[in-house]
Amino acid sequence: MKNLQDSNRNTSFENRQMDSETFRGRSEVDIAALRSDDFDRGVWCLLGLPVDVTNLDWAVRKIDFAARTGNRLSFVTPNVNWLVRAIGDSKVRRELINADLCLIDGAPLVGMAKMLGLPVGMRVAGSDLFEALRRRPAFEGRRLKVFFFGGRDGAAEKAALNVNEEGGGVDAVGWLNPGFGDIEEMSRPEIIDSINAAAPDFVVVALGAEKGQAWIARNQSELTAPVIAHLGAVVDFTAGGIRRAPKIIQNLGLEWAWRIKEEPALWRRYFNDGLALMSIFWSRLLPQLGLAPKNASGRPAKADLVQGAKRVTILLSGDLLFASLGPVREAFRAAAAIGSDIVLDLTEIGAFDRAFLGLVLMLEKNTAAHRAQIFLRGVNQRQMKVFCANNMRYPIDNTADERLAPQSSQGSAV
Repeated sequence: MKNLQDSNRNTSFENRQMDSETFRGRSEVDIAALRSDDFDRGVWCLLGLPVDVTNLDWAVRKIDFAARTGNRLSFVTPNVNWLVRAIGDSKVRRELINADLCLIDGAPLVGMAKMLGLPVGMRVAGSDLFEALRRRPAFEGRRLKVFFFGGRDGAAEKAALNVNEEGGGVDAVGWLNPGFGDIEEMSRPEIIDSINAAAPDFVVVALGAEKGQAWIARNQSELTAPVIAHLGAVVDFTAGGIRRAPKIIQNLGLEWAWRIKEEPALWRRYFNDGLALMSIFWSRLLPQLGLAPKNASGRPAKADLVQGAKRVTILLSGDLLFASLGPVREAFRAAAAIGSDIVLDLTEIGAFDRAFLGLVLMLEKNTAAHRAQIFLRGVNQRQMKVFCANNMRYPIDNTADERLAPQSSQGSAV
């Protein structure tokens, strides 16, 4: 177990402060956006996955902000394998929803997102994000401090040496390869203490997607680094043991073929994921194209709260579309803060899009944190098929209609 540490790398998480120079030149609106909560994120729903519709530059700035302020930021970069596992495993789905930033990776997901009307541009792969961090200028006063955890034998050490020789925007303050134990074995106090002693801004985990994300979920509360993410092959790419596909191969959406060339053992996973993706395409994506909400009413979105003794009902009406979701965001934020079960009454809504479904996923994230749940009321068969196709199978509430008893205007979001 080794750490690359020296006397000037002992800044603790508790001592991180946002100095007055940190965001020099940025507008108040820009800084407010960086500080935004789940309901202000540009989250859309892709087949049940929450997707932040953003770009590489914004992701880099989010990491910059978290490292400078100590604000926690966990992010994931879901690809086809993530999608397949999330549909079949509620725990994996929960890991995606609980992340603070969800960046779409993989050409197939980008293509499906565009078919469903999500305003995505290019994929934001974890490898691209880390490369951008390496190549950008250092932070004012210091570089981004990174700890490599996992990877092949010798890869974490080599990756650390390589980035430190570059002298770019990343400073490797430690590395550790925990071997091939289980999650508990890799979570021993001495391992966590070793990582924390290096005082990294960013812990880059590479243990295999399933194990890596489970390790993060197990140890995130004990790790003092503000940023933590499983970035798969990034450690091996940085070490130079595995070459990443040339840009032309990436742009053609054939990086998977290159990965199989570099790591032949991956063929089975890609083959199985490909078969599962075909099934998802026919059973979940194509039906949604025919279920797209039609005949928008032209009414603006409205959301009123009705707070009962044991639950909150949100009375929704109008067209719940991206450009007019402000009232819905505020209602969801207020309802989530109460911490009780939430009923979404859809009786009076017109059209809705996947930005609305993304907001519902964020509401689910926040209600689950309070051990509460979401119920649907007034949902028709067509709407229910869309929810189910996105793996959002919320129970139906059949209690008395509360639409005629809205809360006072002080508690309403209009």
